[in-house]
Amino acid sequence: IAELKKEAEAVKAALESETIQLKSKGGEGGRLFGSVTNADVAEAIKTQKQIDIDKKKISIPSPIKMAGRHAVDIKLFTDVSVRITVEVAV
Repeated sequence: IAELKKEAEAVKAALESETIQLKSKGGEGGRLFGSVTNADVAEAIKTQKQIDIDKKKISIPSPIKMAGRHAVDIKLFTDVSVRITVEVAV
């Protein structure tokens, strides 16, 4: 358990204060055609940071349906979590 917690702390340090860039299809005014899901965020983290995170551990407070910056919480371990910024561009 201590080893898993140590790994989670390392991932937290790598992601802390990071901004993940996402590109999505959208229309006028920055409104998206659909929404950004936790699976989209997990894939972007894997692509940009080479860190594999289970999509079930990603918590999006409200559906992301507009372009811009959004806060996303990731629960890495029992008492280890991190908040990242997801920047969605159209």
